[in-house]
Amino acid sequence: MAVRRKKLPGLLYDKTTGWWFSNIRDPSKKCGRTKHMWSNDRAEAARLYKSSIERVVGEHKAKEPDTIINPADSWALIEMAARYYDLKASDGCSDWFLASVKRYLKRFLDWLQDHGFDVCAQGAAQLTAAHLEAYRQSLAEDTSIGIRSANHCTDYVRMLLLWGSRVHGIPHPPLAAISKFSRRQNTKKDHGRRHDRTPLSWDDLEQLLAVADITDSALIMLALNCGFGNTDIGTLKLEDVDLDAGTISHPRPKTGVERDFILWPETVQVLREYLANHRGQPKSTGSDKLFFVGRKGRPLCWQELKEDGKVRRSDAIKLRFERLCQRAGVERKYGVGFYIIRHTYATLIGNESKDLREVQAALGQITIQQQEVYRHDRTIKARQAQERLRGQLEGTGIGKILNDKLRA
Repeated sequence: MAVRRKKLPGLLYDKTTGWWFSNIRDPSKKCGRTKHMWSNDRAEAARLYKSSIERVVGEHKAKEPDTIINPADSWALIEMAARYYDLKASDGCSDWFLASVKRYLKRFLDWLQDHGFDVCAQGAAQLTAAHLEAYRQSLAEDTSIGIRSANHCTDYVRMLLLWGSRVHGIPHPPLAAISKFSRRQNTKKDHGRRHDRTPLSWDDLEQLLAVADITDSALIMLALNCGFGNTDIGTLKLEDVDLDAGTISHPRPKTGVERDFILWPETVQVLREYLANHRGQPKSTGSDKLFFVGRKGRPLCWQELKEDGKVRRSDAIKLRFERLCQRAGVERKYGVGFYIIRHTYATLIGNESKDLREVQAALGQITIQQQEVYRHDRTIKARQAQERLRGQLEGTGIGKILNDKLRA
């Protein structure tokens, strides 16, 4: 009869950290297991797992059980949260996850402290369902956050309490008291900050240009003349611009739609001045072909893929616009950046246009439906339509009929 080989722990993948690991039995741990991290590269993790799994299992199996009395029951809630954070950091969790743990648990602890619960002296066992329900209700009433952020707040509290219960046996109140918010129930309807896309007025544009330097003036005029956004400007090449003919031919990076524009004399003038005296000296690869180059020799708007797979971005256009608004005294509402000039462009050219395809071509969009995102003249258009209909009504006898009825 063949001897049955004992099954070894498998090779698992952690989506949060991007690492491959195995759950190894460990008598020294109260939970009876430990997470052994192999690598964040699949091939390397498979190689290490194949060559070392039996040795790692044997080393952990030989460990003696921890005879030290676990003082977890005496932990204050703030200490429990700190230990949970340290555990996740040692497990190799991402910086994003660790920052989220710190941010959302700090909000919970601060709220408890403000409502009479001493987080430095009292532990999770002293929490009650009333505490959790009241915290959840405070999230429901907080109009500065949306349902997504509110659910993050509740998720991290539940994770903390479940970890304390399952690993250290720390009791906690029923977690149903801090359940997630449901979109169907509309518990947080109309909550959270929303981007204000109200177009700039001509007065706002005059204020901005009055204090703008040549570079900022060139950016604003190009956005107002052609509806260019941050990425459009950041990818504009010297060969795309013909200042002698006063034209620009530049496909929109987002859609690939070809666009040809005629530049206004004012735009040509400020672009010539920028190119002659204010364009930076290109230093990075490919910058020498770009029209707009910053003082440090890099594009004004760029992104690159790092070795770890993350995207690195830089947007000097956005930062320049923020500083310009401060100097000009133009109020910027939440979510308003340089891209608002593209929304302004779309709204202004659409006001007097009777052809939707005309606006579509000017914006470099694939479908007409996309105009709903950029045009903010629905009220004006509705009023104009009503006025036209009123003009047609005046040419009929309906008014006389109604007046006769009222006099009768």
